[in-house]
Amino acid sequence: MSAPTASALLREQHEAIDVGVQGAMGGSGNPQELQRSLDLLRQHLHLEETVLFPALEGSVGLSIMVMEREHGLMWPLMQALTKACREGAPLEAMEDDLDELFQLLQVHNPKEEQILYSVADEHAGLADALAAARLPEGWVCKAVKGRMA
Repeated sequence: MSAPTASALLREQHEAIDVGVQGAMGGSGNPQELQRSLDLLRQHLHLEETVLFPALEGSVGLSIMVMEREHGLMWPLMQALTKACREGAPLEAMEDDLDELFQLLQVHNPKEEQILYSVADEHAGLADALAAARLPEGWVCKAVKGRMA
């Protein structure tokens, strides 16, 4: 069986992230599952910003700027939810942040899939580069890093 394409890998991550966030929202999940989804989301943003976006910059540069800005909108929610999970907060206490994050994802993900992922598979070696990339400790998304500077 062949390795997944870049677009398939990234879409699978979107689906897994959504399932974890939705489970927490619907009460069928738990803080550990939510934390796994948040960790995957952080890894996913890293893959996009450090591997995918640089590869696509010449063809969809303006769209990349929008995606990076939206990553920055998600980041504080991810941090708040991660903190709540670590502190053992009940999922009900995270409801507002979960709802807001999920709404952002529902607007953000289809744009990525339609605009960016549709051209990702045209770039040789991109799937392998995505599979090989590792999230460094302390990594923050570009929009947040820009605010810290």
